[in-house]
Amino acid sequence: MKRFGLWAALAVALVLSLVLAGCKPAEPAVMSLMAFAGYAEDAWVKPFEEANKCTVKINYAGTVEEMFNKVKSAPNEYNIVSIDPGRIPMYKNAGLLQPVDTKKLSNYLKMGAFFREHPYNKMLGGGDTLHVPIVWGTQTITVNTAKVPKAKLDKYVNWDKKTISYNIFTAPEFKGQTAFFDESANLTNCAAIALGIEDNFNLTEAQFQQVAELLYKWKKNARTFTSGLDSEFSVLTSEDAFFVLGGNDALLNIKLEEAGVRQSFTQFVPDPGTICWIDGWVITEPTKGKSLELAYKYIDMMIGDQVQKQLANLIGYGIVNPAGGEGFSEVIKDSTYWYLDIATFPNKLAIMVPEEDPAKRVELWNAVKARQ
Repeated sequence: MKRFGLWAALAVALVLSLVLAGCKPAEPAVMSLMAFAGYAEDAWVKPFEEANKCTVKINYAGTVEEMFNKVKSAPNEYNIVSIDPGRIPMYKNAGLLQPVDTKKLSNYLKMGAFFREHPYNKMLGGGDTLHVPIVWGTQTITVNTAKVPKAKLDKYVNWDKKTISYNIFTAPEFKGQTAFFDESANLTNCAAIALGIEDNFNLTEAQFQQVAELLYKWKKNARTFTSGLDSEFSVLTSEDAFFVLGGNDALLNIKLEEAGVRQSFTQFVPDPGTICWIDGWVITEPTKGKSLELAYKYIDMMIGDQVQKQLANLIGYGIVNPAGGEGFSEVIKDSTYWYLDIATFPNKLAIMVPEEDPAKRVELWNAVKARQ
């Protein structure tokens, strides 16, 4: 009886341990992302975690190079990464990406036709869709129209479309009044467009020389260079320059509004066109199982109506789903109207793709800066 009682007790203990083990809460599923600031805000990450009973592990990088190096060294640690089209081949050639099945994205067809049909995705993906866009932006020109007489601008400006000729950067009457960003890729591409070069991302030797000569003329006529949002704001508000070519137009106008001086400035699109960056998500090659399922859900959420509205309000740049347009502030609607609908952009938009030789473009711009 004692032996039977002992075995019975052991059996009960075993059953209880199995039951308790089965009742132990499972660890929540994890979806890890790598992004720049602004694409993983609590406003949508927290509801996503609650709705999917999961954890979103957020990783930030300060530069494109830092982001790529982190993903390349540990691809298993990241499920989705925010990049622009120009970086697709870099990730693809390193074996870091898997194709995106757009049929798994219920909001995909809500995106504007421009973003669904533009050939950059198939071209860079070898026929596959690798990149799902979420926001876009441009390089435009801010002018202190309170200081520059309208009569002087009329020669260069289309007031209805809010476009302005690149020729202001070589105009003798504006010598010492212009500024532009100290960044080789953006500058060489804008200069190529100003020259009327059709494919500004693939320059011939002769075109490299043309770009170098034009940038030298821009430099000789300029007051200074800028290095980001705060720099552009400072140059404009201190009146160091009255014309600034930069890449922060939406945020710059918000900052000018907050400072109470936006009425002195007007945003113009360069004529005959400019470059356009499109930030979006890619899925890393090792991602599978529950993490892959969550990756698709997160991407789908970010192109949905609600988050697109939040992105419009948060950063002010263009969105990809028109339903989010009501999120734009009055500042953006007044200063950069084209962000409400990319179809209204008044000039050529060259979607950023990899240049033929980025290092050569850096060398070109450094040589221009050094030239007396």
